[in-house]
Amino acid sequence: MSLLQHTGKIFCAGKTALTGFQNAKRNLMSKSLYYSEFGDPLNVVKFREMEVPPLKSQEVLVRMLAAPVNPADINTIQGKYPVKIALPVIPGNEGVGVVEEVGSEVKNICAGNRVIVTEPMQGTWRDIGVFGKDVLRVVPDELGLVEAATLTVNPCTAYRMLTDFKNVRNGQVVIQNGANSACGQNVIQICKAWGIKNINIVRNRPEIKDLKRYLECLGATYVLTEEELRTTTLFKEKQIAKPILALNCVGGKSALEVVRYLEKTGVMVTYGAMSRDPVTIPNSALIFKDISFHGFWMTAWKEKASMDEKEKMMADIVSLMCEKKLVGPVHKMVKFEKYEEAVGNALSSKGFTGCKCPILPCLPCIAGDEGVGEVVEIEDHVCTVEPGERVVLTSRMLGTWNFYGIYHERDVHVISPKIPLPEAAMLTIAPCTAYRMIKDFRLVRPGETIIQNAANSPCGQSVIQLCKAWDINTFNIVANHCGYESVKEHLLSIGATAVYTLEEAQKLTTFDTAFTRPVLGLNCLGGKFEDVMLRLIERNGTMVYYGCAFDLPIAKHVLRSDVSFNKFHLGHWDAHASVIEKDVMMNNIIQLMVIGKFIAPVHKPLELKDYNHAFRNTSNCEAFSICNYVFDFTLP
Repeated sequence: MSLLQHTGKIFCAGKTALTGFQNAKRNLMSKSLYYSEFGDPLNVVKFREMEVPPLKSQEVLVRMLAAPVNPADINTIQGKYPVKIALPVIPGNEGVGVVEEVGSEVKNICAGNRVIVTEPMQGTWRDIGVFGKDVLRVVPDELGLVEAATLTVNPCTAYRMLTDFKNVRNGQVVIQNGANSACGQNVIQICKAWGIKNINIVRNRPEIKDLKRYLECLGATYVLTEEELRTTTLFKEKQIAKPILALNCVGGKSALEVVRYLEKTGVMVTYGAMSRDPVTIPNSALIFKDISFHGFWMTAWKEKASMDEKEKMMADIVSLMCEKKLVGPVHKMVKFEKYEEAVGNALSSKGFTGCKCPILPCLPCIAGDEGVGEVVEIEDHVCTVEPGERVVLTSRMLGTWNFYGIYHERDVHVISPKIPLPEAAMLTIAPCTAYRMIKDFRLVRPGETIIQNAANSPCGQSVIQLCKAWDINTFNIVANHCGYESVKEHLLSIGATAVYTLEEAQKLTTFDTAFTRPVLGLNCLGGKFEDVMLRLIERNGTMVYYGCAFDLPIAKHVLRSDVSFNKFHLGHWDAHASVIEKDVMMNNIIQLMVIGKFIAPVHKPLELKDYNHAFRNTSNCEAFSICNYVFDFTLP
């Protein structure tokens, strides 16, 4: 976690720095961050100075000391958080400061008091702020700066989840994933203070021993990696009772593993979705174990809770902090002027961005995500390519819709000049996506079958050709549009085992003896296409969501509880794959292209100046993709 730390200096129109304002001339300037549109925080968040307005009777002037950068702050700026905001606005949901002046009708708050902001969306990323008296709470001076700045979100969330769903203080056990998160650290410490045994799940990493040691020092009873949880004997050997309460901020497979160990009548509370995969609920957990599932959002609780409930919670948490039983999460203090560092860290893979695609372009930029070209000139220290060699771009968002481009040598891959231009130009996305989905989720042997929808899309055509080269059957479903007959003829010509419209596939009850039921399903569309695939796929099969279906919740598992559900995004794979893995994949695909076993999807070459025609005629849905457009810079 990063915290924006302010210098504590406040400047008026003159050159005198002030720390009290009762008799000062009202000409104060405030430094703040703000944004006037939703988007990538590094692009839309700006720095400004503006005059502080005069205090109204029920307002308080606060000199901010520290304000954290939370995932919710980032999601709000991106426009992905479920709250309505009137733009432009100052970001920041919580923070701590010192009161400099109070309005004439303000009681119980005095100049010199240390206060925290208790309501969200008040704008704490500024050095001086005017706040309504009702959104501030006085806290003891002995309360640590970090503890005060981060008090109103994660400690309160942890407190409520441990209080509102199960009586865990009576010798019960709590289990949680994402235990190293800010909220997870608060859960551990509150459990220790209340004498509650807790089991904490974290992702494996090189420094796992240090992380385990740190969480155990906070009060963790046990710390397990996700892999260790799958094979643990803690419960079988009765080293600890099964948990009655599970706290889930990850979702997906992590949540499913946690559910397996919950005691009968246990409760799972979901308060985050760091994996961006939905919670999968086994039927047996509902029917035979009577486990219940709840969601929790601190903002919603505050809207309904009484003042007495809020006051008791805050008093309990402040008391734990003052007694040093509850300390702030691992953090880094960042000067306010270096806000981009704090925001950038929150956007990195260390945190949760709430964004599907791991790469966002910096605007303005040149469009184009893949392409092929010839090296014209190299810098003195370049050693992996030579002038005259043909290369493709292997990294995203570098801009290929131009006649000349300058790229880093790590972002290009040398290819054979024998590969035709269309195949080379469309080499790095659809073929690579198809390759990885076939290879990474299921060992599909020669003679077995893969089922897919949107088979007419570039990725679908790539799947067909790779499967033919590897002697794998393909069951291909396409939309029944006006070009169906020609689409079917083309797919069969490049190696499809069978091609059906959605309506034809829905009527099937048996398979032709030429191939077996599919063991792997590649789902690009969802909806009825997904329903048909789930009905036809083999027992204990594997389903992979990609394309338009990537954003769909994996909610139809109840139709086939035996099927394994997964998601794939090439950008995610690129971010974690080694250079060797990428080279092996590229060389295998290139080899198939050189010997003529892999051709480009149906396409039409265009001059760059005809881009409007390409835009107007490119389908935005893979189901209706018939022709792809390629900008050909060799056209006269």
